[in-house]
Amino acid sequence: MKFLNKINLKRYLLGSVLTTGVALAFSQNSTEVIAILVIYLATILNQFLLVEVIMELVTERASNLSRTYRVNKIKVALLFVLKLLILFGALSLGIHLMGKRVLIPLLNYVVLIFVLGLNLKDAE
Repeated sequence: MKFLNKINLKRYLLGSVLTTGVALAFSQNSTEVIAILVIYLATILNQFLLVEVIMELVTERASNLSRTYRVNKIKVALLFVLKLLILFGALSLGIHLMGKRVLIPLLNYVVLIFVLGLNLKDAE
């Protein structure tokens, strides 16, 4: 779980909860609330997996440039497949439950990408 060292988790979760609260304010019924929350949780998991994959690709290489480092390609590929399954599953559920109003959690997803970018820690 390398992502815990790379993300300022408290600020990230605070920012993501605030933006999701705004998205929830646009919901019309309890079904939409559930859909927005499921997509929110899928987004959080997806972004944690993204940071994990990137850290897997660069951490070991950056720490020791003198030796040849081989990336665990199977692990990286499986994480990317898992990321895609999570996103497509959440999007499918959102479309099923919200129809055209699925745009609300999708916009929240885009905002959460920026929230993640703002809360990444600098390299040490």
